Parts: sequence; C-alpha cells; structure tokens
Amino acid sequence: MQKNPDTRSVKSQFLIYLLLIPVALIVFLDEWIKSRALQVFPEDFTLVSPKLFDFAVHKNYGLVFDIPFRLEFVVITSIIIGFLLLQIVCRNFLKRPKITFPVLLILIGAFGNFYDRLAYGFTVDYIIVLGRSAINFSDMIIVLGVLSLLLFTQKNEKPITC
Repeated sequence: MQKNPDTRSVKSQFLIYLLLIPVALIVFLDEWIKSRALQVFPEDFTLVSPKLFDFAVHKNYGLVFDIPFRLEFVVITSIIIGFLLLQIVCRNFLKRPKITFPVLLILIGAFGNFYDRLAYGFTVDYIIVLGRSAINFSDMIIVLGVLSLLLFTQKNEKPITC
C-alpha cells in the first residue's frame, strides 16, 4: 500500500470541506428566516423611506437580477446547472479542493433558493439594500462561492472541466 508523503494535504482538504458544515447551517438558518419573513416582514413595496438596509419580503420570480421567467424554465435551468456543478465537484473532489470548495458553496446556496422555488413558487429575498436590491443569505453564499472560484482559478490552476 502506498503512503501519502504529505499528510498536511489530506488534513487541509478535510478542514476545507469541514467548513461546509457552518455554510450549510447558514442556509438552514436562511430558510428559517425566509419562512418567518413571509409571516412577519412587510412587503418591500411598502417601504416609504428606504435606509441602507431594510428587512422586507421581496418575492423574486425570476432568475438573476429579478428577470422574470416562467417557473418551469427556472426549475429546469436550475436542475441542469446544478447537475453540471455536481459533475465539477465529482471530478475535482480529491485532487483540487480549492476548486471544489467554491463550487460546493455555489451549490449549497443555490439549493436554498431552489427549495424556495419549489415550496413557494419564488425565491424569498428579505434584505433590501439601498431600497433597490433584494437579497438573502443563500444569495450571499452563492456570490462568495463565485468570488472564491474566480480567486482560486487565477493562481495557475488548470481549467475546470465538467
């Protein structure tokens, strides 16, 4: 049996993936906040003088930037993109954790929003920024994953393959 000469790499990979637990917990918290927000928060159009941050319900029926699409199209597109991201994770899991981790962040955040679409027919955004943009924690996790992926792929990494 061949031994791994660098045990730090195995430990660092394990620690990187261990960070996914708090991320998943944040998405579960996000789902709880969304369900409470639908019961308690006002609708975003009722905000009279918006502040830097407000808490109100914004029902996002679209994909990115609130561009409206039919729910069926959004669900099918989400499933296809999710499948492609899962392929990237499967092919890079052991060899390239710096690529896999950001993709898993994107998947975890996307799952939170995908659940909303199935449960409510829209994504529940509840943080209103500057009275214009509506986001939630799942959106923040997705953006964090995309930024991490861009950062990690700039450092002499091989291209990502599906």
